[in-house]
Amino acid sequence: MADQIETGSTGAQSRGGWGLVLALILLLSVLWIVSVRRQPPVPKPESAPAAEFSGERALAVLRELVGDGSPHPIGSPANAAVRDRILARLRQAGYSPEVQQSSVCSQLYASCGQAANIVARLEGTAHDGAILLMAHYDSVPAGPGVSDDLSGVAAVLETARALKAGPAPKNPVIILLTDGEEAGLLGAKEFADSPLAREVKVVVNLEARGTRGPSLMFETIGDDGWLVPLFAAGSSRPVSSSVFVTIYHLMPNNTDLTVFKRRGVDGMNFAFVENPTHYHTAEDDLRSLEPASLQHHGDNALGTVRNLAQADLAHPPRGSAVFFDVLGGPVVRWPTAWTLPLAVLVLVLVLAVFWSARSGRTVTAGGMLLGLLAFLAVVVVTALLSVGLFMVLRGLLPAQWIAKPAPLVASFWSLSLVVAGLLLPWFGRRAGLLGLFTGVWLGWAILGLALAVAAPGVSYLFLVPGLIAGIAGLVLVRGGSATTGAVAVMLPVLIGGILWYPILLPLYDGLGLVALVPVAVLRAILVAGLAPLFLAARPLARRLVIGVALLVTVVGAGLAVTSPVHSESSPQPAVVQYLQDETGASHWIVLSSPPFPQAFRQAADFGPQPVSPFPWFPRQRAFLAPAPPLGAPAPELAVVQQTALPGGKRQLRLRLTSPRGAPRGTLYIPKEAQLESATFDGRPVEVKRGQLGAYTFLATTTLPPQGVEFDVVLGQSAPQDWYLVDESPGLPPGGDALQKARPATTVAFQDGDITLVSRKVRI
Repeated sequence: MADQIETGSTGAQSRGGWGLVLALILLLSVLWIVSVRRQPPVPKPESAPAAEFSGERALAVLRELVGDGSPHPIGSPANAAVRDRILARLRQAGYSPEVQQSSVCSQLYASCGQAANIVARLEGTAHDGAILLMAHYDSVPAGPGVSDDLSGVAAVLETARALKAGPAPKNPVIILLTDGEEAGLLGAKEFADSPLAREVKVVVNLEARGTRGPSLMFETIGDDGWLVPLFAAGSSRPVSSSVFVTIYHLMPNNTDLTVFKRRGVDGMNFAFVENPTHYHTAEDDLRSLEPASLQHHGDNALGTVRNLAQADLAHPPRGSAVFFDVLGGPVVRWPTAWTLPLAVLVLVLVLAVFWSARSGRTVTAGGMLLGLLAFLAVVVVTALLSVGLFMVLRGLLPAQWIAKPAPLVASFWSLSLVVAGLLLPWFGRRAGLLGLFTGVWLGWAILGLALAVAAPGVSYLFLVPGLIAGIAGLVLVRGGSATTGAVAVMLPVLIGGILWYPILLPLYDGLGLVALVPVAVLRAILVAGLAPLFLAARPLARRLVIGVALLVTVVGAGLAVTSPVHSESSPQPAVVQYLQDETGASHWIVLSSPPFPQAFRQAADFGPQPVSPFPWFPRQRAFLAPAPPLGAPAPELAVVQQTALPGGKRQLRLRLTSPRGAPRGTLYIPKEAQLESATFDGRPVEVKRGQLGAYTFLATTTLPPQGVEFDVVLGQSAPQDWYLVDESPGLPPGGDALQKARPATTVAFQDGDITLVSRKVRI
């Protein structure tokens, strides 16, 4: 190290001044190492020992399950075919699977249907509780659901086979492949309400939010303090963090594990999240899946279940943990209760550094406060500039994910270096080197203390580097060689990089463009830890850092706005719908993220602006074009029975049918009807009033030819205008032209291209 860092009250001298550049190169190296270590393991061959998980064997199972690649939503013939293939595989592995089928309603939405779960069991030698290994086999109507979640099913089947090939477990393992997850977690709800669920003590669920990347252990439920070490010991490359758990609990997303949150069981959720633009689309196919992700999924599942199979399920330890992996290797953890004392210790250490330096007259209270102000200034200014840059780019990049995100992400990552290079030397010349050091790490300690109270799972990002900084600061105060001083400054930041980069890297994949501002702010906090090196560096070194960072920011943003927003590998979601409305008029509807794909105008006369096509959902905006008449019979709603109730209320038994044989149907009930409760086939429906503003809906995802019956209680006796809609996959004649006009850079998503027929009735 050529730098000479002195701790005198006048600040710092530089002899060579390239410590800052070296520190940033080391941080980039840490970023590269983290990226490499996050890669999932290479799939094991089919010749791997029978008791091991083989990615190649699982991939062969997956190809068989996928079949011709047809979507297989709940209730479809294609879904029944997938179910039969799963049953055959389980029997081949020596299991005796059963199909659990009944009417069920979602606990999240007013959606009901006939779910058909597959349940198998590996007996254990004890009877203290069972482990539930779970994935869902249905897909969204838009695509084949290879990653979400047939990959999870294939991993479960290969895990079940490997468990059968090994020694008998102490605790029994229940294999559950659920139906109707995409329709509102129907199958998981069906199982959780059944007597079979009473034995379950812990759940392992396999999911996907993308098509590649490491299998993250991203969610826990219940007490995870005893689960984390069992997962860590069983995984070939554990990638997890209590930060993932904390963030996910704040998000509105749900998986089958959600059903078990309030049922007194513990559990873990695994998923890979990279390549999110193929999620819930027609592109979620075998070509998009990364086989290494499947191997990692299986390693996590098999290792975790094997360890759980030998655990004491009757008396598991209670309590949660703060935890994180170190470069996909060891998993560090401690009880959550330790977090606040650790945060206090970090604060005490930083103040001890200040006191030691103050005793040596190398820092003043004013210098430390200026250092704290410098820390806040770097973070706040970076936040303001990143928000401004985001607002400018948001209008030019009308998508959640873009085709070439790397330059854009790099521009936000670099922004903090520009701010730090401009602000920190100014503050440092007034605060002194130790004033900067103690003030910046005081900021880290305060944030760590706040998070220890509000979000303990996140706090380690501040507490571990803060602890290292406190110890290194005491070394720095005592003086020593230039190299010792530079190492004392760099070490806590490099440790921070090892901890922070595994969190920052997947944020864009998980959240899209909205993650850019948080990434910039978090980078600013990390970069501020190098404040003494910004002060000690020669002006030439600082100008080099500022210049390169500014160039990356400007060029990265420029490349992002001048490159295509969408591509064939990162397509724009767009679906075509045919609507025969309640007046008998017919329309083509295109629902897409902006901008509207202009190629559709070659096939139909779409209006210049989006309009509201659905009276029951006025907030929905889409482009409309006239369509040829279909002449299809509209859905029907018969009042089977009507009963007057006290208080002017009424109870109705209604039968919804689709004369044209559509497999899905929905009732849209105006809020004026005051829907109080509803049941479907005797099952209570989770009524959420005003779900779509002025309307509440009741839906069935499996509408048989004879129809379905709902019982409803209305608080209003006066009749109201309701809407009925039935839905079938695909488009009627005339839709071929629109499908051929679909650009290669767009893809059907969620429900896919569908035909809707609506009717207005007075109820």
